[in-house]
Amino acid sequence: MAIPKLTVLKDAAFQEQSVAGSAYDALVVVFTDAARLTSSNMPFTKAIQAVAAVDPSVGQQVSLLYNETVPGGRLVTCPTGSLNDDTDDVRKFSAACRAATARAHQSGARRVLYYFLDPPQDLPGYEKWLEVSLLGIFAESYITLVVRRHQELTKQQRVGDRLDEIAFFANTPNVSTDSLNETTRSVLAIEKGRRVHLDMGYGDPEQMTPLNCAQYIQDTLASHPNLRVTVLTDLATIGIEYPLLHAVARASILVPRHRPCVVTIEYTPSDPSAVREHAYLVGKGVTYDTGGIDLKTGGAMRGMSRDKLGATSVAGVMAAIAELAPSHLRVTAELAFVRNSIGADGYLSDEVLYSRTGKRVLIGNTDAEGRLIMTDLLSQCRERVLAQRTTDPRPVHYHIYTVATLTGHVIRAYGHYGAFLSNGPAVRAGVPDRLIQAGERWGDPYEQSRLRPDDFAKVAPGSDREDVCQTDHMASSATARGHQYPAAYLIIAAGLKPHGNAAKPEEQVCYTHVDIAGSAEEAHSQGMSLCNLTGNPVPSLTAALLDL
Repeated sequence: MAIPKLTVLKDAAFQEQSVAGSAYDALVVVFTDAARLTSSNMPFTKAIQAVAAVDPSVGQQVSLLYNETVPGGRLVTCPTGSLNDDTDDVRKFSAACRAATARAHQSGARRVLYYFLDPPQDLPGYEKWLEVSLLGIFAESYITLVVRRHQELTKQQRVGDRLDEIAFFANTPNVSTDSLNETTRSVLAIEKGRRVHLDMGYGDPEQMTPLNCAQYIQDTLASHPNLRVTVLTDLATIGIEYPLLHAVARASILVPRHRPCVVTIEYTPSDPSAVREHAYLVGKGVTYDTGGIDLKTGGAMRGMSRDKLGATSVAGVMAAIAELAPSHLRVTAELAFVRNSIGADGYLSDEVLYSRTGKRVLIGNTDAEGRLIMTDLLSQCRERVLAQRTTDPRPVHYHIYTVATLTGHVIRAYGHYGAFLSNGPAVRAGVPDRLIQAGERWGDPYEQSRLRPDDFAKVAPGSDREDVCQTDHMASSATARGHQYPAAYLIIAAGLKPHGNAAKPEEQVCYTHVDIAGSAEEAHSQGMSLCNLTGNPVPSLTAALLDL
């Protein structure tokens, strides 16, 4: 996986490279105040002043100007717009840098120098403005694996990113070189993780079957010294260990390339004795969701190759964490890859299935398969947390997350934002605060939902024939609390209900469910194409786990 070179320039180096004839072929000036842009003492200022005299929009929108004093003769002005209105946030930097990068590339530039003229100083919510800016640049430079494979197949001259090198100078005299170097290290690690997520996420149902997803993870991550990747493909074992996942996969098993698998990725620091936190991440990886026997109709099946983004984003988080190599944290990821196909052996509404815990689950709709394939993996993580507490006397904090493109309701409720719900022990441990703060700092804001008695009442058994109801027959977007009550189902079916606030401290288990159905995709598509992917929640979830 090739990532463009990222270079930090000091003041003297920037002065040398920001003129014509340097190693770069475009200069992008990022600014928040147009007055600062036209009053600076840089060589290109007069050219901007001349244009601004006849076209004030040069300070209000991305513009490409020819100027013989700058690299390649290409000068791109990049205004962020306001930063302190009531609804402004750090995404202003990402959006501006993406637009400027697209314009520079459109003009033929491949080695671009960025000058951050007047960064925000001590403005709340903008602590990671530089990281978010650089991630925006990388996002615009990224070429999907689908296209890279096409480039190789058609023997195109260039294979890979739109940019070859990204260099930047930040006008921040009080920030040390060491701090800037640490920034680039974090950005490169998160960008590597984000590209793992996007490479798989963009793959169509045949390019990224369950087994192909597993193979990609093995090829990309297994060689990392701090990661251990294992893949379970044996159907008999899956049926015993993860009976609900196996039930969802029943209709796909007759097609060998569509068969399910479970991928486990374990990050262990070089000194395990230093571990003070152990996070478990469970990812939903439905590589195509037909809806099963409760078939998606009316065009609702379109885009369902993206129903694997929970699992692919968790794989990306693991790649980023391995690069950053925290000493205090251990992370175990369990990824369920399965295709929800239609077939004679498909699981059915009205079936009662047994979960790993022995709970009897009444199926209400086969299109609510995501919560099923995560249930037994979540239960397994619960078992491991309780077992590790028994065998390891150290004060290690354990927390479990499920990450999924789970419901249309979360989009109906919040638009294109992620949402999460935490159980009582997780709330007391401050997990929601970590997610909220990380999302705000890294440009992937979350909405916090709450578990209510209504959610548990919704999935409660109505007869002695079941222990928990999976869902009703209606789409989540047409159901009250449609993204909240699935968390209650998961808590009951996975055996977490006895491990809430009422349990003894040593028996409590922190659990948070993250629904990324809204935040994983951009809000709009181009023409009849599928929406582009955002790369979220890799930056925010990585930052939350590492307190970045």
